[in-house]
Amino acid sequence: MSVYIKKDNKGKKRIDTPTPIELCEQIANIILEHYEINNILDPCCGDCRLTKPYNNATIINYEIKQGKDFLEVEKIDEPIDLVIMNPPFNLGTGKKLAVEVFMDKVLELVGKDVPIVLITPMGFRLNQRKKSTRWRKLRDEYPPITSILSLPLDCFEKTLFHCEVLFFNLNRLEPHYFIDYI
Repeated sequence: MSVYIKKDNKGKKRIDTPTPIELCEQIANIILEHYEINNILDPCCGDCRLTKPYNNATIINYEIKQGKDFLEVEKIDEPIDLVIMNPPFNLGTGKKLAVEVFMDKVLELVGKDVPIVLITPMGFRLNQRKKSTRWRKLRDEYPPITSILSLPLDCFEKTLFHCEVLFFNLNRLEPHYFIDYI
């Protein structure tokens, strides 16, 4: 499978790619070493892997396949200590990454001060033009990226994709981590 030649990847990338359990556990370990988490929002929870390691937290989940579309939510009443998400990378419409759509909706509902963990294609942060709207949002509107977890190309099962985990508003973390379960 080639990540660089589009025709070689055609039909090989899964539509729904679950987050590796070991990655979910590593993210939780990184956060729980420095923070007490009581209320978590996962706006695209899939099978709830990302939040499973947070045993004592209250979890607020949304999943379109379960009839709960986060992008249609107008208000979240509960206080949120952490947003953690692995949104779909593409909504299948237009050039805007689904990751950006989910990030914008999270910020609309919980504000810019809540810690956020975002699994994202590297193109969300990198590969931007000077006049790119996303570049401006990352630089001027989104909360600060306080840490990055670098992932290998083959981190996700049967998928080759340049991904990373971005941590926003989590100042007690190290600035950079590498995946540790390989």
